[in-house]
Amino acid sequence: MTRIFLVRHGEVEGNSGAHRTFAGWADKPLTPRGELQAQAVANRLARETIGAVHSSDLQRARGTAERIAQKHGLPVRADAALREVNYGSWEGLGETEILRDYAADWHARVADPQTCAPTGGESLADLWRRLEPAWQGIVEATKSTPESTGVLVAHNGPIRVLLCQLLGVPMRHFRRIHSDNCGLSLVELKNGAWTILAINETAHLEKVS
Repeated sequence: MTRIFLVRHGEVEGNSGAHRTFAGWADKPLTPRGELQAQAVANRLARETIGAVHSSDLQRARGTAERIAQKHGLPVRADAALREVNYGSWEGLGETEILRDYAADWHARVADPQTCAPTGGESLADLWRRLEPAWQGIVEATKSTPESTGVLVAHNGPIRVLLCQLLGVPMRHFRRIHSDNCGLSLVELKNGAWTILAINETAHLEKVS
């Protein structure tokens, strides 16, 4: 039996508030609230027996992962293949600006996110092509630890696409899965089959204002 906790990184500028934007590959730091969220999820996972911590190499994920890993005396294994979707020309923009400047791209991607990409960016299929080998590596690495339990700290897009794949549903339904900043999901591999034990657990964030 192999278990892997999936954690979305803590908040960065543009993740909340009236004007939300696409961060993509922009290497944004955690906000003060994001720092608190990261510590809260680290405290939640401190009671688990963790054998390895994996992360996107972007600082918002890596910083969240470092707080988790510190509780267990582990290094963070960072990998660029675990990054958020590359949003190309959309990065740093909100929906209003995208609809103003890239309306055709926006409508095409809403209709078919699996194969349509922003100008200069990635589709969900592009994301999965780089994410899948990294995910398989994480699974094998987790199996090899005595604890058989690991943590993956990544981003909204990769977590939702990964859960679609493990559930066996088309990636075009990825928006039906919600992933809060430092929300916690748990998947388990047993007898060759994946079971989703939790999606977007947030009780540990109740005291983060």
